[in-house]
Amino acid sequence: MLKSVFKGALLACAFCLAACEEDIDKSNRYTFTNETIADYLENRSEMFSSIIKIYEQAEMMGTLETYGTYTLFAPTNEAVQRYLKEQYELNDSLLGEADSVKVGVHAIRSPYLEELSDSMAQEIAKTHLLPAKYELVNINNEVLPSQNFNNRYLGVIFKNDSITGDFQILVNNQALITQGDEMAENGVIHIVDQVVNQSTDMICELIAKYNYFSIFSDAIKKTGLIDQFQKYKDLDYDLGLEDALDYKGTKKARYPKFKYYKYTAFVPTDETLKKIGHNILGHGIESVEDLEEYAKYWYKDCTSDDYKDPNNALNRLLSYHFLDCDVPYSKIVLQNVSYGNSESPYYNSEWAFMDNMDRSDYYISHTKQLIKAIKPLSSNDKNKRDNVWLNASNRQIPGDINMRQHLDVRIIPSNEFTQNPADYDGDGIPDQKDFDQNSLNGTIHPIDGLLIYNEDEMVGNVLNERMRFDFGALLPELMTNNVRYCSKEESGSTVDGAGNVNIPNGYCENLINHSATSAVHYLAPFYWGCTYFGDEFIANNIYDFSYRLPPVPEGTYELRIGYTATTIRAITQFYVNNKICGIPVDLKIAATNPRIGYIADDETEDNGVENDKTMRNHGYMKAPETFTAYFQSTDGSSKKTARSYNGAIRYIITTQKFSGNDNWLRMKQVDENDKMEGMHDYIEMVPTGIVNSYIPEDRL
Repeated sequence: MLKSVFKGALLACAFCLAACEEDIDKSNRYTFTNETIADYLENRSEMFSSIIKIYEQAEMMGTLETYGTYTLFAPTNEAVQRYLKEQYELNDSLLGEADSVKVGVHAIRSPYLEELSDSMAQEIAKTHLLPAKYELVNINNEVLPSQNFNNRYLGVIFKNDSITGDFQILVNNQALITQGDEMAENGVIHIVDQVVNQSTDMICELIAKYNYFSIFSDAIKKTGLIDQFQKYKDLDYDLGLEDALDYKGTKKARYPKFKYYKYTAFVPTDETLKKIGHNILGHGIESVEDLEEYAKYWYKDCTSDDYKDPNNALNRLLSYHFLDCDVPYSKIVLQNVSYGNSESPYYNSEWAFMDNMDRSDYYISHTKQLIKAIKPLSSNDKNKRDNVWLNASNRQIPGDINMRQHLDVRIIPSNEFTQNPADYDGDGIPDQKDFDQNSLNGTIHPIDGLLIYNEDEMVGNVLNERMRFDFGALLPELMTNNVRYCSKEESGSTVDGAGNVNIPNGYCENLINHSATSAVHYLAPFYWGCTYFGDEFIANNIYDFSYRLPPVPEGTYELRIGYTATTIRAITQFYVNNKICGIPVDLKIAATNPRIGYIADDETEDNGVENDKTMRNHGYMKAPETFTAYFQSTDGSSKKTARSYNGAIRYIITTQKFSGNDNWLRMKQVDENDKMEGMHDYIEMVPTGIVNSYIPEDRL
């Protein structure tokens, strides 16, 4: 039927185009020459009258008429009727059981569409609509990068039909796209044969549903962690509908629209655990008791017998597998992210990075310890290049040979996991057709190993490297609430072509605004200046703010900040843990100023080696060669590195010992011009052994 089209989609790269906008400005209408999504449905009411009624009842039909770019997964009348009947029968049977049986708050209590509750109509309508246009060629075999109108992610699975062999695309491993790429003036419609029914379970409850995660799940219950991951939404947060000042002082920006609490769980199957522990236990991990004994081997300093105590070994081992933010597979490392027209995007991650550069990021686990994620595009090993790895080893042989099974742990993409030949669910059928990785409050990622935080291994191996942290990575709430990596459309406002979100004080645990008049702004990825992930943070109006630094292993590090210099930047005093670091720094001064001493590499006889030393003596460094100067490479054809741009600078703030999880970097404006701004792109924390190595950093 659409076999050839779907095969083309399999080969396509995924990219994110836009994002969530629940509150549509009804005045923002457009005179269309062809059908809107609403027109498309109404002109085919014999097929879509049921979903039309649902959108009307949800008061969202106007959204389908509004100018914008949307994707609608449209279930047919038969799909809606079947869904109502199946859900009614299921909920009716649950209501007849014990009171302890959980019934969803929007449970369907009637098989008739006319008796559908308003709340359930909104649930269905918001689930099937995305505020971004995804044609089949742009759908990749993973989670769609944009959240739907329910602020949830939808997974996409590619597979071949076991009977016909036809290529299929399934949404959330449930709804088959039977007809795709029906174009409308304001988006695209994909017809599906089922209503997508997203899980209402919290993350640990969803893990417990799959018996192939039974050991890990039983351990979660034993330690009481199931209670720690129950939070979902901050009902007291109410700034999302208010206007916000942008960094130039006009009402163009917005605040984050909501504040959710969500999590990410890296979970090994029982079969995976059975392959681990032989060197220590004499056999694989086959029970919670085995897992506890194994945890005690690695976490000897965790001596508490109280399983709910973070100082309990089993509790510590499990907690290291959770992040206090929701990270879908498509956003773990930045790759194949594009905004705007596919031929002429205003941001494309593949143009913004030099070819074959590793994509990496660092995350803070629930134990407040680092987890490194990397997609090593520089590797000669295709399997390495094609996957995302956690805590990748920097040594051929780890310091502790028993750590071999806990380094280079692969995240198994959901599309691969659902087609694994193992019969994990015990139903006699070698598939995992019921697996849904998206819970109400987070994402489950199956992994092919067990994560262990061994301090010696981290110091001497995994994190013995120049660690570069995008400022967005230091604020987990931004990832959870669809701010980090949002598009300008998703941000809800545009300033100089980039989306602008004003981060209110108190919104992020790791951010403190010390000034009642200043504000910190997130600018969405865009081709301007020269920034690490295309996004950046701007502070304005006599700013004074602090970020909590990443919990690096105890040791001595060189701390640096990356920024771009322009004439509107302010003079800034840096502090670490409220102690002044050096003299104030004028962020407007270009690197060519004698106080910094930049000379382009091609103007030197040694490709900039001596100039690097001169700049370091002044306390500065050139930008890395890993990412590009965007304005020099907006078509991806002739990339020039950030190092070649004299406006991109690294400033060395301090070299000192860091330990624990309560170290703060403070930036305070010390000139009195409230029209100036502070810019912060990324920080680097570099072990002194790397700084003093004979191998230059960030040189291709």
